[in-house]
Amino acid sequence: MAGLTAGLLVGGHKVARLLDAELAATGLGAGEAVLLTTLAAGSLTMTGVMSALHIGASTSTSLVSRLEQQGYVQRARNPADGRSWLVSITDSGAALCKEAEAAFARVDRKLAEVGPDAVRGHNAFMKRLSGIS
Repeated sequence: MAGLTAGLLVGGHKVARLLDAELAATGLGAGEAVLLTTLAAGSLTMTGVMSALHIGASTSTSLVSRLEQQGYVQRARNPADGRSWLVSITDSGAALCKEAEAAFARVDRKLAEVGPDAVRGHNAFMKRLSGIS
């Protein structure tokens, strides 16, 4: 492997595959589940979606559009800034979010099997990583 960066990318793909398997019955992909659980805490602008998930504009638009077509999220003009849109979770999205949260919990339990030191190390690393631009 080419080092830390490559290892993190491969590890992220591995976790996404584990999550996809746990989410199979819901019809959601990993990214869709992350967005639903993020929106459960409150509405976001499209810029907020991009920032929260660390994704680009076209990816966020595709993700929101897919969930909107399925009736799990809705977009409405932002009352604070009519030029932007707010993305909100719908009632059916909130119900599906509960299933996604259960899938996250199952994967978290699998990942915790590596041991508490590894989990603490990961959490510390991710906290520091959030400060790098």
